[in-house]
Amino acid sequence: MQFGTVQKLISIFNQSFHELGVSVSLEKLEDLSVTIHRAMTVQTRHFHTLEHVFTFVDPNNAIRSLAALYHDIVYLQVDLGFSPPIWELISPYIRQENGEFHMAENILPDDRNVAMTLEVFDLRPGQKLSSVTALNEFLSALVMIKQLGGFVPEKDLLGMSVCIEATIPFRGSTADGKSPFEVMEARLARIIKRYGLDLPDEEVVETIKTAVIFANKDIENFAESDPGRFLDNTWKLLPETNAALRLPDVYSLATYRQALQKMDAFFRNLDVNTVFSQYRGVPSDDDYNQMVQLASNNLQIACQYLGIKILGITILEALAKATGGDAPLSLFMGDIPREGISIKRLEYYLPELDDAPWVDHGSVIYQLLESGRSSEASFDMKNSPLSLFVYKTTPPEKIAYYLQRAQKFYKGTLSPAKFLQAIDPSIVQPIARASSIMVYTRRQALLQYAGDE
Repeated sequence: MQFGTVQKLISIFNQSFHELGVSVSLEKLEDLSVTIHRAMTVQTRHFHTLEHVFTFVDPNNAIRSLAALYHDIVYLQVDLGFSPPIWELISPYIRQENGEFHMAENILPDDRNVAMTLEVFDLRPGQKLSSVTALNEFLSALVMIKQLGGFVPEKDLLGMSVCIEATIPFRGSTADGKSPFEVMEARLARIIKRYGLDLPDEEVVETIKTAVIFANKDIENFAESDPGRFLDNTWKLLPETNAALRLPDVYSLATYRQALQKMDAFFRNLDVNTVFSQYRGVPSDDDYNQMVQLASNNLQIACQYLGIKILGITILEALAKATGGDAPLSLFMGDIPREGISIKRLEYYLPELDDAPWVDHGSVIYQLLESGRSSEASFDMKNSPLSLFVYKTTPPEKIAYYLQRAQKFYKGTLSPAKFLQAIDPSIVQPIARASSIMVYTRRQALLQYAGDE
């Protein structure tokens, strides 16, 4: 029989404390577990959930397990605030001014753990936090040390804070060529000396190695061997970073297109060499190089996949704006199918096509479009029938050209009608014809783009 999530959290805390030789009351175990559970089961979270946390847990490493429980407990942009218990913990140390967060000016002498955590994150009392890229990571670590300080040893708390700091993503080397973990090694040496901690050099190295393993685990999906599973996590992030997508069947065509564009731009601008980390042979050169290669492959496929999806939705958006204005995606494409319910969908009215020379049924892109990502998303279908139609009807070089033309359409310097005229009628007309069946209120206007009138 499987435990529920709160019971599982209690078990992880209990086992980790036992490994560290720490004794806490049953009431404390419950309180800690309920705090984590409440913070991480809000409806706005789709990826940064307890399921993600549980993938980190290592029964043989209490530092990693406890850091895992706390590393995403604060996610301000998604949660849009703090739960009351978390705010009670951190409010003495941060202040808000005009919507901006600042670190408190003074840290009391007996708040050694807070002071050390500030130094781990290279922050200072009084510093503006809202512009700090590590805001969520720092506040998560702050919650952790306030909850666990007093009964978990200082050096263990320090190790957990280093793990959480390590999850600050996509950092390159410094101007003098030092990795973030080489920087952390020097930073820890200063912290140990300043606070008189008993942490030999070899333990410092092991602490940082643990943090590297922890950081790579946080983004391990970049090294998925199956691009469909990699894209699963991408789709889970979309509603976290685009609030409008949290309302299935309501968001508009333009809103959906903009969300895809943001993800596409992020992937295209991401330096693959900053995705994973390596420090003193952890991971090994062979493992590290394989991780980077898989990440590079996944990013390349994701950008190709997103480009096709963006073009398909842009054609629909242009049809909508040319015939009455932007509209809910569900008006043109139909509601997201639900199990056991037959729903009228745009793809039912698209024609069957013979395969063009560029269509490869064995390619990853075809499989992703035809069969879909590995799992369903709450706001979207896992397969992409409209995008598959675009793939089958549009030569690859034309997709790039049409997406370039689309930039003028997005900026308003190219009208929807002119954009549609720039695309081969064999692509636009079937989509317009299918749309005229779906959108009764715009039928006559849409048929003008279908070549039927």
